[in-house]
Amino acid sequence: MQILMTIPLIFGKPLHIWLGLILMLLLAWQIYSGHYANLGKKSFLNIHKISAGIFILVAIVHIYYALGLWFFHFAMK
Repeated sequence: MQILMTIPLIFGKPLHIWLGLILMLLLAWQIYSGHYANLGKKSFLNIHKISAGIFILVAIVHIYYALGLWFFHFAMK
């Protein structure tokens, strides 16, 4: 249980910072793939749906660590 209340440091920065950067890249990818899926390219529609699921999963982990640090004072190690 203690592992879930500890935010790991990667290259000196907390994990939720890195997840936020990944979320910005995933958001840009969602816009790009959504644009091409809208133009009628069926392969991009499948990619767009899969990347939406990945975006949601990364966002949930990011929110968990960010709110844990802000409200519940998770430790950073």
